[in-house]
Amino acid sequence: MDPLSDVLALLEPRSYRVGGFEAGGDWSIRFDAYDTGIKCYAVTAGSCWITVEGAGPPVLLEQGDCFLLPHGWPFRIASDPNLPAEDYRPYFVGSPEGAVVRLHGGGGVTVLGSHFQFAGPHAEMLLGLLPPLVHLKSEADRATLRWAFDRMRQELAIAQPGSVLIAQHLAHMIFVQALRLHLEEGRDAGWFSALSDKRIGAAIAAMHREPARRWTVAMLAADIGMSRSSFAARFRQLVGEGPMAYLTRWRMLRAERSLSRGEAVGTVARSLGYESESAFSTAYKRVMGSTPRRRARSAVIGPLR
Repeated sequence: MDPLSDVLALLEPRSYRVGGFEAGGDWSIRFDAYDTGIKCYAVTAGSCWITVEGAGPPVLLEQGDCFLLPHGWPFRIASDPNLPAEDYRPYFVGSPEGAVVRLHGGGGVTVLGSHFQFAGPHAEMLLGLLPPLVHLKSEADRATLRWAFDRMRQELAIAQPGSVLIAQHLAHMIFVQALRLHLEEGRDAGWFSALSDKRIGAAIAAMHREPARRWTVAMLAADIGMSRSSFAARFRQLVGEGPMAYLTRWRMLRAERSLSRGEAVGTVARSLGYESESAFSTAYKRVMGSTPRRRARSAVIGPLR
């Protein structure tokens, strides 16, 4: 698989809730911080403002815009960012799955999407470099996502057998496409923008393709046609850590999944290129904060919390 697919496979995203709201007139709703997951929504009609606490000034969302909220920070969404905000609970708590809630009679703005939770651990380690608000607004983005959101709106508006399930699958597709489009923009420092860099992205793909290979910085640099020093500097600039540190972290994330599925520590160590369990255990504890044997035992008695 490609690196983005690899990461999403480790995250194991699952749609926690799909739905949205329609709002009319003057309105402002405040949403609390949430501990887990990522919200992925789009404005399918009208326009509104979103303000993510601690992330700068309000941002105008227009029809066709898609936005991701990766970190669970409190936010407000409103017809006018200067209006006092109401708590979301009276409107949203208790609404059925797939519901499109009406605020102030609806008819002006429609926002649809999903809140994803992740079955895989360490989501913050993988998605932590995303900005608190990912705003996709170019015409290309709109054209790519419009069909999926239009279909979601149809499924949620006309309750038919399987409508919620279809909407959930559409939400998964939209989530992946939104991440892909953000990656293609390449605006943010960090892992996602590194994937969009032709040469550094190729090096990351090579490490993902052969995690057990005894890679060195020189080998990776030669593989993509760069000098060792230029490659190391460029990699660190984009990813935020050196190539070998990234490779070790990726191996440990792979190990985490294998151990959680009951694979033996020695088998996992060898599959990732470690000749001894001791060397593997040292690297695993440094990156993951616990020993691989403890993680392996937890796969038998229940997940670590």
